[in-house]
Amino acid sequence: MRAGLVRQAWDWPWSSAAAHVAGRGDVLVRAGGPLLAEVADWGRFLASPEDDATVARLRLHARTGRTLGGQAFVERLEGLLGQILRPKKPGPKPRAKAS
Repeated sequence: MRAGLVRQAWDWPWSSAAAHVAGRGDVLVRAGGPLLAEVADWGRFLASPEDDATVARLRLHARTGRTLGGQAFVERLEGLLGQILRPKKPGPKPRAKAS
């Protein structure tokens, strides 16, 4: 939409937006599911204007691959996946002390 290639997000053929707006999944998309708890009205959500701060935050998380969401959401995902998604302390791992 931002690039002017489509009028609505759900018009883009490679987007899951159409399945979410229609509430009907397909082979690749499970419409409803856990995302329904996060966004009840996909049409209104996707049509709402974006502010610069939101776009910058989305781009940062897309670039870093980090999960975008609040602490409770990230912790819930970590529990479901059985792995840590939050950033760890930067730098090398501390060496084990010699006995």
